[in-house]
Amino acid sequence: MSTLYSHQHDDDTRPRAGTIIWGALAIIIGTLVLAGELIGLVFDPVLVVMVLLVGTGLALIIGGVLSMNRRNR
Repeated sequence: MSTLYSHQHDDDTRPRAGTIIWGALAIIIGTLVLAGELIGLVFDPVLVVMVLLVGTGLALIIGGVLSMNRRNR
């Protein structure tokens, strides 16, 4: 059998931190847009984007460091 088609199975089936963080970001943005339309909340879009980007960046860095520490053990 050719090694080209062989599949390696990882025992680590946990979702990646980046996937969870970007998914959470999409949910937060969707919730803010929906709340703005339904309830009439008014947000400063520049401030919202800045806070979300800083929070996402920090979460990705922390998730990467924790993942790196877990692999090195």
